[in-house]
Amino acid sequence: HQQNLARELFAELRKAVSFKDLKSPLPDLGDSLLESPPTAPVIPAGPMAFIDLLNRPSIWLEINNTFVDLRFLLPQAKAYKDLEPKDSNPVPDPLCTYLHFQKMYMLNLTVFQLVKIQDLVVRLLQESFAGELISVDYNDDEWEKKLTLKEAKKGLNNLLKNGKLTSQEHQLIMEALEIPSQSPHKDTVIRYRNGLAHRIRLSVDYPELFTEVEDRAGQPVIDPATGKATGKVYPLRGGKSKPKFLFADLYTALSDYMGYVAKMLKALKGIPRLA
Repeated sequence: HQQNLARELFAELRKAVSFKDLKSPLPDLGDSLLESPPTAPVIPAGPMAFIDLLNRPSIWLEINNTFVDLRFLLPQAKAYKDLEPKDSNPVPDPLCTYLHFQKMYMLNLTVFQLVKIQDLVVRLLQESFAGELISVDYNDDEWEKKLTLKEAKKGLNNLLKNGKLTSQEHQLIMEALEIPSQSPHKDTVIRYRNGLAHRIRLSVDYPELFTEVEDRAGQPVIDPATGKATGKVYPLRGGKSKPKFLFADLYTALSDYMGYVAKMLKALKGIPRLA
């Protein structure tokens, strides 16, 4: 036990040394999200629009802090991965076990923070249109659950139709919201995020440490003579398969996606109504 503790402590020291170098290449917004434009016109969007002036800066601060968290968490995950002993396995090697779970903890927190940024962007839109972009009952403790990107886009379209939003503003906002979807790694990020947040976690690096369930869809049996399905077979794995993801691929996907999120935030900050 003392030997294991010593190995873990030494690994933490090595992680701390490499952390800064791994953090530097990641997208960095600095203080740009906290800066107020010299002239930001206030366009009343409703009787409660005066609250926008108070809530918008608060939401930008929360978005900024969340992005800072991303730059703090993801390089730590990478540092732990780099320290995993080569040709080792978490089952027999306690140090590999420790490093793997630390890696996954930081990685999964990164994913949750990425999701939170999207939620906060929707909240920013809500707070920039007098709280009326999406119809909610503010007396309901669960009202924030209704603030989804899908509903926000519907609200923006309705404001455009009603003449409460110019076509130029509408276009700028919609184009900004679409920027993250331009990442070539979008599907990887979404697939991992869905498994982490809503479904059974998908394995990373070491499938023996993750849960697997059998496929209920089965594989069709095709009659070669008719080309029609005559039944289904349900092959059972009987053991752990290959990992669904490798950490290196997830790191590449998440760091790239972060860059597109940063571009989206810069674009939204450049829109006077939202700044």
